[in-house]
Amino acid sequence: MTTVSTHPPIPRAVWWAGGLAAGAAAYTGVQVASGAPRAATVLPLALAGAAALGWLALTRFFHFVLAVLVLRSALDAVKLGGALDTSREATVSGLLDPGTILGVLFVVAGTAWLAVQGPGGAAGRALPWAMLGLLGATALGAVGSRAAGASAGEVMRVAALVVMLLVVRRLVADDPGRREPLLLAVFAAAVLPVLTTVHQVGTGNGLVDVHGVLRAHGTFWHPNMLGIFCALLLVMGVALLPHVPALPRAGLFLLGAGLGFALVFSYARGAWLALALGLVVVALLQDRRILVGLAAAGAVVLVAVPSVTARLSDLSDPAGSLSWRFEHWGRALDLVGANPVTGVGPAAARALLGREVHNDYLRALVETGLVGLLACLALLAALALTARRALREARSPLARGVAVGFAGCVAALALFAVADNVLTSVAVLWYLLVFAGIASGEPR
Repeated sequence: MTTVSTHPPIPRAVWWAGGLAAGAAAYTGVQVASGAPRAATVLPLALAGAAALGWLALTRFFHFVLAVLVLRSALDAVKLGGALDTSREATVSGLLDPGTILGVLFVVAGTAWLAVQGPGGAAGRALPWAMLGLLGATALGAVGSRAAGASAGEVMRVAALVVMLLVVRRLVADDPGRREPLLLAVFAAAVLPVLTTVHQVGTGNGLVDVHGVLRAHGTFWHPNMLGIFCALLLVMGVALLPHVPALPRAGLFLLGAGLGFALVFSYARGAWLALALGLVVVALLQDRRILVGLAAAGAVVLVAVPSVTARLSDLSDPAGSLSWRFEHWGRALDLVGANPVTGVGPAAARALLGREVHNDYLRALVETGLVGLLACLALLAALALTARRALREARSPLARGVAVGFAGCVAALALFAVADNVLTSVAVLWYLLVFAGIASGEPR
């Protein structure tokens, strides 16, 4: 008696994608063994991955979005120019960097998908319009920019942020059951950065010297980006803990411990303060016992990691980074007079000053003028209004947890932006905008 298999045949596209990935991996292995340049090692995998993701976007768009979210947090580690240039603080993504390729692919695929879906989607339009306003201000500032190439890249990054928000809002509005997989993808994106940070701290390999302090950066291009990424996910994770079943709660708690470890050893003081403010907001909206836990955790860290105290004491040092920031902001303000309406051009300040502005509000004014500053402030206001609406209209425990966590994340982001640059960082803001899309994704 013969038996007939009931398993469906594997689609031919899967075989092609698998073969392409295997070939790229084999080629990359040969390049690594032969000591080939970084580009020869990274590009085959990046292009093969883009081809596989392109196929996924055409056949299973929601799974494509999930894959993009899981992957993006790791891609700065394979920048063609290296993760961090400590002499000038950050490298500018090249056109062939994996993160740039993924961003362009997502903008194209996401825009096409939205066009096919047609009218409809979530209620509440303030945030999408604010994001589009920021994109318009960035594009306007790019006209006549003093760093045209960098400005073009910045316009593409903001476009990727806009598309992510619109896509997630539409996905959740069409099917609220997609919230859980999206949240899972965001937290899954933290696993590799956390493991990389543990390796860096445990072995000392990969730590970067930033102004005399050895800091972990995980898979991000700068320790500050690792710090704010961890802070935002910790705020959301704490808000979600009471609203998830026992097994996911245990996993979330374990991941939270790893995120806390990575945050501490990023030595990103702005992210430490952002986390504290975000958790205070969560405590006031959900459970004030969180304040006790926050104080206890802070005390344990200060005792167990003496270098944290040393890092905080640097704030009172006249030669410390806070004093340096005030001096640097003064030089940045001198650029405003060149074009106070539309600015010197998106991402141009770094080229003109030799380093980032380290203040998103000032950066918006310098690079995109008064138009860009107003767009930046309008975006923060729209984020706050979205959080308020989500808190008012939450219909389930999970929706309430997301709304509370998102409110805390908005507060954390607004504070962090005072002393750093994050508002156009795709590697961080994509995840915040996923939270925003979930929080505002109620169907009309």
